[in-house]
Amino acid sequence: MAPVKKITLTAPAKRIISLAPANTEILFSLGAGSQIIGRDTTSDYPEQAKAITDVGGGFGELNLEAILAQNPDLVIASMLTPTEQTKALEDAGLTVFTLGNPNNFEGLYSNLLTVAQLTGHEAEAEALVSELRQRVNTIEEKLSNTSQRPLVFYEIDGTDRTLFGRQGLGLSLIH
Repeated sequence: MAPVKKITLTAPAKRIISLAPANTEILFSLGAGSQIIGRDTTSDYPEQAKAITDVGGGFGELNLEAILAQNPDLVIASMLTPTEQTKALEDAGLTVFTLGNPNNFEGLYSNLLTVAQLTGHEAEAEALVSELRQRVNTIEEKLSNTSQRPLVFYEIDGTDRTLFGRQGLGLSLIH
């Protein structure tokens, strides 16, 4: 993950713009869904996210005017948010925090705890991280006594026949 840029909040954020689906899902999982006042175009889960103001983004341009009109006290970007968009938000006087892209469970847990600290949901994050650690440990224990690794099915997109030919083969097996 890239180095984290420090920000200062005088209190937990109450008016949040989420610029990535993962960020939106984290906010909802921590009980901070009601604090989201704007979301990127591709944030559509959980279902309640669809009712939140769409401020653009995803793979397109952010609507800076729509973001400013929401008067957010925090914008949570992702590593995929273009640097020029993050800079434009900061230049407009907004507090922007870029959440790292985890590549392991510890990174995920760290993201949950970080977002919790930003939003005032530390207790919820502690409980969630504890539950997730327990679930991962249970799976690791069950797999520790087996010499055979399970096959993993990974489907890229089996519905787009133009991308993968007539059979729609967008998959691979990882052993």
